[in-house]
Amino acid sequence: MQKPSFPLAALGFAAAAAPAVASEGGGLGQALIQPQIGTIFWTLLTFALMVLILGKVAWKPLLGALDAREQSIRASQEQASADRKTAEELLQQHRDLLAEARRERAHAVDQGRQDAEKVKAEIMDEARKQRDQLMQQTGAQLEAGLRQARAELRGEAADLAILAAQKLLAQTLDDSSHRKLVEDYLADLERSGDSLPS
Repeated sequence: MQKPSFPLAALGFAAAAAPAVASEGGGLGQALIQPQIGTIFWTLLTFALMVLILGKVAWKPLLGALDAREQSIRASQEQASADRKTAEELLQQHRDLLAEARRERAHAVDQGRQDAEKVKAEIMDEARKQRDQLMQQTGAQLEAGLRQARAELRGEAADLAILAAQKLLAQTLDDSSHRKLVEDYLADLERSGDSLPS
């Protein structure tokens, strides 16, 4: 036996209620106040049918949709929580990288400053060495020049002394004798401390 559908149940309820209202003969208000067994039966039957139909047709899909929506919201919340956690981790990594970059930059600046100071010290040291070497070379050249000038001066002094001695003594001595005399005299002067100034 086939269950009546909702429109048929509504028609059956209306058909059952119509004779009750007509049999009263009184007003419509009195029929509504006094309970009728037929009306109660058809109302309960219609309500039960509506509950069954809605339970199978509407409530299961509606509850399924609500469950799906709830799970979707829960999944979205979990995904948002996971995304937030990931974002916080990435932010912390970014902060760590930034701090590391700052430390490396400060280290590089300090290293550069130390290298510059080291290069400066090496350049100054090299300049001092070159200056000292140049002064030593200049001193050696001056000393050699002085020695050469002394030797030349000694030779010229010997020649001048010979010429002067020849003129004064007016005697003829040979050149080697004169030179020997002057050299001996100059040697005596050097030994006594009265040599030419250095």
